[in-house]
Amino acid sequence: MRDEATFRVKAGLAEMLKGGVIMDVVDAEQARIAEAAGAAAVMALERV
Repeated sequence: MRDEATFRVKAGLAEMLKGGVIMDVVDAEQARIAEAAGAAAVMALERV
């Protein structure tokens, strides 16, 4: 039962993230990584 529940949670999370996510970044390198990973937007927490 637990394995099935874990799979359902992971599948649900993947479905929610399908359109992209907003990533918090602290530097330009993290922003590039987030962009390459498909982030919908980035939010700079410090000076970029």
